[in-house]
Amino acid sequence: MRERKQILMDIVSLNGNLSTLKEELANYQWDSKVPVLNILNQDLVNVFKRCIDDRISLENLVAMANIIECRDDIEFQNEEMQEVIFELA
Repeated sequence: MRERKQILMDIVSLNGNLSTLKEELANYQWDSKVPVLNILNQDLVNVFKRCIDDRISLENLVAMANIIECRDDIEFQNEEMQEVIFELA
């Protein structure tokens, strides 16, 4: 079984099938005492650019936001990026 952090990284970067990644992530509890992944602004900017360039669909971007929204195991670099994810979801 892959580590939670790697699965979350793949979800955030849209690296792989989101349905499969979501199933893989389901092997771990929703709650986490500490974040295992810190999402930097640049991580999300890179994904947004890929969407703007039509390399990923807006549907996948929204699906990613729905998966990572409000997770205890993810920390955002700042509240503004967290708000962007909330709005996308």
